[in-house]
Amino acid sequence: MRADDINSLESESGVIATLFHHPDFYFYSEHLLPNHFTNKENQCVYTAIAGLVKSGIFTIDSYNIIEFLNSNDATRKFASELSIDKLNELMDMSDVLARHTVEEYKMLVSNVVNAAFRRDAFRVLEECQVMCYRGGEDNIEQKVYDLIDDVMTDYSSSNDIPEYREVIDECWEEIQSRQGNGYAGIPFKFPTLNEFATIEPGELFVFAAEAKQGKSMMLLNCAIDLLKKDLAVLYLDSELNTRLFTARVLAHLSGVEYKRLVSGNYSPEELAQIQAAKEWMKTRKFTHIYIPMFDQQSIYTAVKKVKHTQGLDVLIVDYFKGSGDGDAFDSYQELGRFVDMVKNKICGEMQICGIGAAQATINGKVADSAKIGRNASTIAMIQDKTPDELAADGPECGNKKLRVVLNRNGMQHASGEYIDMAFDGNHISYEEAKQHIPVQPY
Repeated sequence: MRADDINSLESESGVIATLFHHPDFYFYSEHLLPNHFTNKENQCVYTAIAGLVKSGIFTIDSYNIIEFLNSNDATRKFASELSIDKLNELMDMSDVLARHTVEEYKMLVSNVVNAAFRRDAFRVLEECQVMCYRGGEDNIEQKVYDLIDDVMTDYSSSNDIPEYREVIDECWEEIQSRQGNGYAGIPFKFPTLNEFATIEPGELFVFAAEAKQGKSMMLLNCAIDLLKKDLAVLYLDSELNTRLFTARVLAHLSGVEYKRLVSGNYSPEELAQIQAAKEWMKTRKFTHIYIPMFDQQSIYTAVKKVKHTQGLDVLIVDYFKGSGDGDAFDSYQELGRFVDMVKNKICGEMQICGIGAAQATINGKVADSAKIGRNASTIAMIQDKTPDELAADGPECGNKKLRVVLNRNGMQHASGEYIDMAFDGNHISYEEAKQHIPVQPY
C-alpha cells in the first residue's frame, strides 16, 4: 500500500463541483489547501477559485479560471496542467456532483482534509520507520517527534472565526467562575503585587533587575509557589544547569542555608528537611531545561512537547537576552523575535501563562526595553533600597523594592512608590515585607 492510495476522490470532485455553483462556499473551506487534493486538475481549479473569490470575483467560468492561473508566476504552472477540454468536462459534471447546502459542503471538505492527513501521517511514519531501521542518526527521538509534530500542527489549525455572541458568553462564564477568588488569574505569593497584576494565560509578566540583584531567585520563588498551587511549570534556564538549580530549590524549600547544603555541612534534622523537600519536588508537575543559548525552534518544540506529554500551565524564562554573538543590532533583533515568540506563539496561541526576567540598566530602565516592552504585559523592576530608604522605612520593611513600571492590564506605581520586599540570599527566599505606606496604585 502507498500513501497515495489513501484518497477521497468522490469528495474531491464534490468540493470542486459545489464551488462551481456556490463560490461563496469557499469561506467555509476551513483549512483545505490545494495540495490536499490528489487529483491534479482539482488542485488547479481549487487554486483558481480560491484566488478569484479572494479577489472579489464570483463568476466562475473557464475564461476566468484560465486567466487567473496565467496571471502570476506562482500559479502559471497550474495553467499548463489544465486543458480547456478537461475544465469544460469538470464543469459539465458539476450539475450532478454539486451539493447545495453549507453543511453538505463542509462534510465534503472534512473528508478531503481527513484523507490528506492520513496520507501525510502515512508518509511521516514510513520516514520514521526508515530512520529507525537505518540507525546512526543523531538525536533520533527529537527528529521523530519533530516530524510527527509538524503534521499535527499543520492539521490542527482552523480558519473558523468564532461568533462574538459565543465568545462573550464564554468570557462571562470564566469571569463568574472567579467569583470569591479575589483575583483574576493566578495570584503571586506577594499579596500587594496582586493588587497590580496576576499571572494570566496568554500574558507575559517580566521581572527586570540589574545583574546580581536576584532575578533568578525571584523566578525560583515564583516557580515553587506555583507548584504549591498544583500547577504544571516549565522552567527554561540560560544561567544554571539542572544540578545547581535543584540545589537552590532544596535550600529554599528546606530552609537550610544554601552554602551549608551544597557543602554537606548540615545537621541530621536538616537532612530530614532536605529529604522531605526532595520527595515533595518529585510529586510536582515540574520540568527544568538548561539551555545556555536560547534557540527559538528548539524552545518552541520543547514547550509543545511538555504541554502535550505532561500538561503545562506556566512557562518561566530565565532570562530574556540576545545571543551576544556577532553584530549588536542582529542580537537586538534576535531578542525581539524571541520575546515575540514567547508572548504570542507560546503564551498567546497555547494559552500558557508566561513569566520571565530581563536585564535592567544602572538607571533603572529595562535593557532592550523597546523589544521587551512591546510584548510584555507587565514589567516589574527589582532594586536595592537606597541607604536613605532603608533608614526611613525601617528594617521590618525589607531590603528590596519592587516597582510595577509597565502594566497593560491594570495599574502601575507612581514615581517614588514601591512594594517593600525582603530578600534572603542565604535561603534563596523572597518575601513581601511590611509596607512602609499603604499601596496607592494608579
